[in-house]
Parts: sequence; structure tokens; C-alpha cells
Amino acid sequence: MNDQRSTIVRGFLWTTGIYASSIAVRFLTSVALSHLLAPAILGVIVIAQTVRIGAELLGDLGLEQSVIRSAHGDDPRFLNTAWTVQLLRGGAISLLCFALAPFFASLFGVSLAVMATIAAAPMLNALASTSVFSVARRLDIKGRNLFELIAETFGLLINITLALTMPTVWAPVLGLLLTVAVRSAISYCLPHPRHHLLLDKPFIREILGFGKWIALSSAALYATSYSDRFYLGGLVSLQLLGIYGLARAISDLPVSLSNRLGYLVIFPVVAADRETVGTASRAHLTPVRRQFLSLAAIGIATLMAWSDWVVSLFYDSRYQAAGWMLFLLLSSSWVAVLAAFNEAVILGRSKPQAVSIANLCRILFLILGLPLGFHLYGLPGTIIALTTAEIARYIVLLIIVKGLRLGFIRQDVAITVGLSALLAGWVLLRRFLELGSPLDFLP
Repeated sequence: MNDQRSTIVRGFLWTTGIYASSIAVRFLTSVALSHLLAPAILGVIVIAQTVRIGAELLGDLGLEQSVIRSAHGDDPRFLNTAWTVQLLRGGAISLLCFALAPFFASLFGVSLAVMATIAAAPMLNALASTSVFSVARRLDIKGRNLFELIAETFGLLINITLALTMPTVWAPVLGLLLTVAVRSAISYCLPHPRHHLLLDKPFIREILGFGKWIALSSAALYATSYSDRFYLGGLVSLQLLGIYGLARAISDLPVSLSNRLGYLVIFPVVAADRETVGTASRAHLTPVRRQFLSLAAIGIATLMAWSDWVVSLFYDSRYQAAGWMLFLLLSSSWVAVLAAFNEAVILGRSKPQAVSIANLCRILFLILGLPLGFHLYGLPGTIIALTTAEIARYIVLLIIVKGLRLGFIRQDVAITVGLSALLAGWVLLRRFLELGSPLDFLP
């Protein structure tokens, strides 16, 4: 019992601590590129990234989750089967992206050469070793997070170097491909069995049996996480899309951290706690979860209250509108943080279909909300629709985890009330000091 709690605490501390460095790296990359490149170029990258990640998620087979949860996850034959499936999947996705490049280039008014070049990213990503999955399976939180931090640091250096030497749209495009390639290359520095092509039929059936639900969930995740950028890509200018992409990238940082904590700490711990049906996990997760969410709530509330100042401090006047966008987007991010922990618990109990249902619910809200919000209130209405959809997803996940006796509704409500109170306090202080409001530049 104490060992499990120590594992959870160490996992949260290592993931949060190293991710703070990761946030710094991503933030420095964002600031550097915003100063070196025009907003319209960043808008092109938003579209290219949206298409690339969409292709990745729409073909997701849950290989990492399969390695973590399977009783055969340490078997070299299982790992080599997963690696071979990964290669086949990556090659197929790259070919599909290349074939659809003319369509997306025409749809969004982006260079065909850019879209065709981005098509190589899925294959480069598929070349990574399964050692990355095994590190997560062994609950080597420190090793996994250090690996990701090193990869992101290389990405920072690559992107800044390219932006300085060629301040065109090709700098971030080539930077993306090189960053993915470097990450795949350094994954072979982690301990792993010797890789070779293998397709073991029983293991394929196991991977695909679990992966079909992950595929559905990932498709829903993409539709909900990137549908706003995909939808706006055909409605607003590349310059405005680039500014929105910058604000969205910042607001996604706490969500990325919660997702990483969920998959690297909560998911493996809950999956391993089969004998007590999760009761031990709940006892140990409750205090650690409360402490993390409290800190996250303080950070998000403070960043919301001073979002316009943060943007003015680090970015030039071209990105001023990102301030009010960041304020609205962070409200959606907070709900996503809460939902991420519930999703990890559900996956740990081997219920990927339940996660798919929650994400499909979010899709339905977005299908209705995005066009309605944009029609009524423009871009602010679109962002409000994101928050509404996140709330719908959270409610569905909450109902499911309650049935698994692993819900934290009282904790979530209490901390959310605290976040709201702190935000109100910051805003009142700004009013008292005549420092304006984070929504002063709202159109």
C-alpha cells in the first residue's frame, strides 16, 4: 500500500517537475517563432499540424496502451509485433496524407508542397522504438519524462536555427519533420529488445481487439481537440488563425500535463490494481490528485486573470488579440484537465469503449456548437462552444467513474469553486488598480 502511494507521489513529482522544464522549452519555441516569423506563417503551420495530427489520431491503434496493459507487454515477440504494426500503420498514413495533400491545399489555400512534405511526419514517427512504451509500462516516470524533455529540447534548437536561417514557412515545416525524426532516433538509446519485423497472429488479435476502441476514442479526440482549428481554417485569415493557434498552444499546456500524468501515472497504477478493484488506487490517488489540481487551479486562474499582460510581455503587438482568446480557452482547459484524470482511470479499468462514448458526446456538442457559436458571436462564440463540449464530456466520464467507484466529484467541485473565487479576486484587484480586464480587447 505504502509502496503504491510512493510510486504515485514520485510519478506526479517527476512528471510535474520535468514537465515544467518542458513547458519552458515549448514556450521559448513559441515566443522565438512568433518574433522570427509572420503570424500568417504560423497560420499555415496550424493547418499543417492539424492535418498531420488528424491523420495520426484517426489511425491510432493504441499500441502504447496495449503494451502497458497486456500481460505479454514484456514479451519480445509482442513488442516486435507492435513495432511492425506501427511501421505498417505509419507508412499507410503517410501515403494517405500524400494522396490527400492536393485536397487540403485547395481547401485551406495552403501550398501543395507544404502539405505534401508534412505527409512524411507519420512515417518518421512510426520509426520510433517500442522502448518508449516499455518505459511507461515499468512506471519509469523519470526516464520517460527525461526522454520527452530531451526530444523537445532538440526540437527547440532545430526550430530556432531554421527560423533564423530561413524565415519562411519552410522553417517550421522542416523543423517539425526533423524534430520527429530526432525523437525517433534517440528512442533507440532506451533499453529495448532487438527489433525485427514480426507479425504474431495471437498478438495481432490482442492489439487490434483493444486498439479498435482506442482508434474510435482517438478519432473522437481529434474531432474534439482539433475541430476548432480545422473549422476556422476555412473561415478566418491565416494571420488570425496563427494568433489563435498561439493562444491555443499556451492553453493546451496544462491539459498536456494532465494527460501525461494520467497516462504515465494514473493509468498504469489503476491497471495494476486488479486485486482490490481500484480501492487501493483511490485511497492513494485522492490526496495527490487534490494537491496537483489545487496547484493547477491556482496557475490557471492567475494566467486567466493576467492573460492579456502575459501576451503583451512576451509577444509583440501583432498578437494582442491572443490575450482574450487565451482567457476564454483556459476555461475549457480546466474542464479538460479534470476529464483527463477520469479518462485515465477508465482506461486503467480496461473500459476504452466508455472513453469513446464520452468523446463522441463531445463531438455531437461541437458539431452543433461550433457553427452556432461562430454565427452568433464569431470567434468568441467558437471558443465558448469548446468549453460547453468539454463539460458534456466531463459529465459522461464522471458518471462512468462513479460506477467504477473511482470518482472524485466532491474534490472536483470544491477545487473548481476555489479557482472561480481566485479568478474573481484577481479581476477585482485589476479593476481596483485600474489595470483593465483581460477581456478589454474582446471583439
